[in-house]
Amino acid sequence: MSEQKKVTTTDTCKIQYTHDEDCKKTLRKCIKVPEVVGRNSSQVLIESVIPFPDLFPAVEIKDIKKEVKDLRVHVCKNKVLINGVLHKNINYKTFEGEVKCGKLDTFFGDVKHVGVDIPFATYIDVPGAKPGDKYQIEFAGVEDECEVDILEDPVTLVKCTVKAYRKLREKVIVKVDLKVLREVQIAVYPDKCNICP
Repeated sequence: MSEQKKVTTTDTCKIQYTHDEDCKKTLRKCIKVPEVVGRNSSQVLIESVIPFPDLFPAVEIKDIKKEVKDLRVHVCKNKVLINGVLHKNINYKTFEGEVKCGKLDTFFGDVKHVGVDIPFATYIDVPGAKPGDKYQIEFAGVEDECEVDILEDPVTLVKCTVKAYRKLREKVIVKVDLKVLREVQIAVYPDKCNICP
């Protein structure tokens, strides 16, 4: 019985073998895999003064939702340059009127919101990085444990002690973690000739 000659071809490797036993010993496949060149992080302090509409000053901040978006990343020699936008949505309480002054000072109002986009820029040191390398963002967001919100520019609205504010000064830290990847070619030796399911 004559042996049937088989030929296996990949993108970069060509190996010939004569039967399945030889296949297991000599079959080699060349594949490209991402190799981690390095990983690092950067923090940038963003301080902003956000005005409220003149007709709706803030009595109290209800909550502030923050999101880092629109990241633009450029890998350079040993560094990675990053530009992005910090989006804030500020929900706050307003003063609409009072019911009674005296022993019980009561007032009422609506909840309004102000949205703002704040651009920022930073860089990360990654020794060994070079143009053409790929990257992967592992985290991009705000350090919630470290932020400062201060209402400024007060205005007294009524005879009671209710105060509203025209501006909000906020300080937050934006953190970006990333790793730089580079495709490398390696040879693998599968246990079976047909490794696909």
